[in-house]
Amino acid sequence: MELYVNSKWTQCYGNSYIAEAIAWSENGNHATIYTMGTTAKDANDKLKGALRELKLIPETSETVMKDEQ
Repeated sequence: MELYVNSKWTQCYGNSYIAEAIAWSENGNHATIYTMGTTAKDANDKLKGALRELKLIPETSETVMKDEQ
């Protein structure tokens, strides 16, 4: 499975920010995960927490998003 997380995907809609991650497998199955927050950082932090809860990223590591490298 490949996981794509990019903080540049965080968008503002109304008074909320929405962060997005896309995961897909070799056989074409895919899922998009969205979280909402009052700031872009809040939305991204919630997204990281959701990905950890789903065991898509390790609990102890700090994930660097693609545009932060």
